[in-house]
Amino acid sequence: MILNFMRRLDYWMGIPLCFLLTVINFVLGLFFSKMANNDSPKKILFIKPSEMGGILLSHSLICRIKEKYPKAEMFFLAFTSNKPIFDVLDSVPIRNVFTIRDDSFCGFMKDVAATLFKIRKEKIDVTYDLEFFSRFTAIISYLSGASKRIGFYRYTFEGLYRGGLATHKIQYNPHIHIADLFLSMAQVSKGLKKDTPEYVPDSNSVKTVLPQFVPTEEQKKNISSRLRKLGAPEGSRLFLVNPGEGRIPLREWPLDNFIMLARRFLEKENNYIILVGTDKYPHKTRELLLDALQKKRCIDLSGKTSILELLTLFTMADALITNDSGLAHLASLTGIRQFVFFGPESPRVFSPLGDNVHIFYSSLPCSPCLSAYNHRRSACRDNQCLKSIGPQEVCDAILEKCLHEQI
Repeated sequence: MILNFMRRLDYWMGIPLCFLLTVINFVLGLFFSKMANNDSPKKILFIKPSEMGGILLSHSLICRIKEKYPKAEMFFLAFTSNKPIFDVLDSVPIRNVFTIRDDSFCGFMKDVAATLFKIRKEKIDVTYDLEFFSRFTAIISYLSGASKRIGFYRYTFEGLYRGGLATHKIQYNPHIHIADLFLSMAQVSKGLKKDTPEYVPDSNSVKTVLPQFVPTEEQKKNISSRLRKLGAPEGSRLFLVNPGEGRIPLREWPLDNFIMLARRFLEKENNYIILVGTDKYPHKTRELLLDALQKKRCIDLSGKTSILELLTLFTMADALITNDSGLAHLASLTGIRQFVFFGPESPRVFSPLGDNVHIFYSSLPCSPCLSAYNHRRSACRDNQCLKSIGPQEVCDAILEKCLHEQI
C-alpha cells in the first residue's frame, strides 16, 4: 500500500480503535482479577512489520531475550516483503514468522484477521511492539491476548496517541541509537506493569551487534559467473550504487550527484557500476543507466537478486554507495565499505552498525526533520541537507577509505 495511505489509515482508524480498546480494557479490569505475574514466559512475539533496517536492529534485543528465557519460543510479525531477511538471521525460526501483505488494502485486512487467529492460537505470553508510535501494532499487541505487552509510550509528550494498551510502557528517546533503544526493552518485562519511564541498566546485557554473513564457495561462484555473463570479468572492481527508490524522496541524494560520481568511477577501465535495490521504482536506475553511463560497464541488478545473492555480492564488492535505507543495514551483515547519505534523519539514531560505515551528514540546523514524532513526515520541499553534500567530497572519501589510488 502507498505509505501516505497507510499513515492516514493508522490515524483515522487507529486513534478511535485504540481509545475504544483502552476503555474496554479498563472496564474488563474492574470485573476480572488480574492475571498472575509470569516472569518465565513460554512464547514471546516481536512485532515490527515495516522497515528491514529496524528488523535487523532488533537482533540484539531478541538475542538478549533468548539469553534471559532460553526455554521460550520466539515469534515475529512482519510484512511479507521483509520475511526473506529471516532466512539469514537465526534469531527467530522462519516457521515462526507471521506475515501480512502490504501491497493492497484487501490483502492487508485479510492477512490481519488470519494472522491474529494464528497468534491467538499460539497463546503468546509476551509481546514486544517495536514500532515507535504505530496504532496498528499497539492494537495487534493487545488483541494477541498476551498478558504482558511491552511498547513505546508518549508519557508527557503531546500527540502521538496510541491508547493505554501496553502493560509495560517504554519512554521513547530520540537521542540514542535505535538498536540501543530496542535493547533497553529487555529490562522492563518483570512485574505486572510498568507505568513510569525510568530505566535500570543491566550490566549483563549483550552488545548491539549483528551476525556476519559468510557466503559459501558455491554462492560466490554463482555470482561471479552471473557477473561475467553480464560483462564484468573476474578481478573487476565493483561499486554498488543505490540511487534511490522513491519511497521517501526527501532522504535521497540528488540523482545528478550520483551521475557525476559514477562517471568518475568509470574513468578507470577496471571499475564497474552495479545498480542494486528494489525494482519498484525503476525510473531512477534507468535514468542513471542511460544518461550517465550509456550502458558501458554498468550492470542493473535492481530487483534481480535474492537476499542471499545480494549479501554474497556485498562480500565481493569494493563499496556500497547508498541513501539511508534498509539496504545499508542489510550490508552491515557483511564487511563491505559503506558510504551512506543522511539528511532528513539523524545518523546518531538510525545509522547502520559496523566499523566500515562512512556517513555523509551536513548537520544543518533544520536537520533532522523526519522522526517518530511526526511519523516521518516533513514540510520540507528542498532537501538542502543532502544537496549540500557535493560529489567531490564523496569521491575524496571513497579514495581515502577504499581505493588508495587515483580513479
